[in-house]
Amino acid sequence: MPFQGMRFLVLLAVALTAVQTSAAAPVEAPTKLERRAMLEAEIVHELNQIRASKGVRALRAAPSLRSAARAHSKAMLELGFFGHDSADGTAFSDRIRRYYSNRGWEKWSVGEALLASEGQEIKAKAIVKAWLDSRPHREVILSSAWRDAGIGAVYTPTAPAEYGGSEAMVVTADFGLRGGKAPRS
Repeated sequence: MPFQGMRFLVLLAVALTAVQTSAAAPVEAPTKLERRAMLEAEIVHELNQIRASKGVRALRAAPSLRSAARAHSKAMLELGFFGHDSADGTAFSDRIRRYYSNRGWEKWSVGEALLASEGQEIKAKAIVKAWLDSRPHREVILSSAWRDAGIGAVYTPTAPAEYGGSEAMVVTADFGLRGGKAPRS
């Protein structure tokens, strides 16, 4: 099925999730991937404006979550899939944990929102509006539980498999909470 329009998913997890296994079929890599760092910063700004208008404290930019989000957006475009779990079946929480460790913390949780759009241009306001128009996304964005966030926006002129060779932009928003130092054993 060719890639059309804009799609988005949201997943919120507080506990560890089981790892699933699946074989990913090899696909041709896109010709060129472009990070959209300015768009990433604009999305964080938009998220914080919405949160402030609802009396929710601002998200802190977390470089580790940004790295996790960028890597996932890049993988989705390179391998031609769209979903929270990795192409190899690794659960999203395990993937994010590689960047945003739970080691040494009593509390740790992560959440994620995804958006895929055909074309190379989409505004931060449109992305945040799309998430806010979806109840599960809205709950994630306005949750006071999240303190940290990282955004990964990546574009390619030719995305394989699920994207049908079309140009595509994928945005991953990873949210996290770490709290309370775990006692040393």
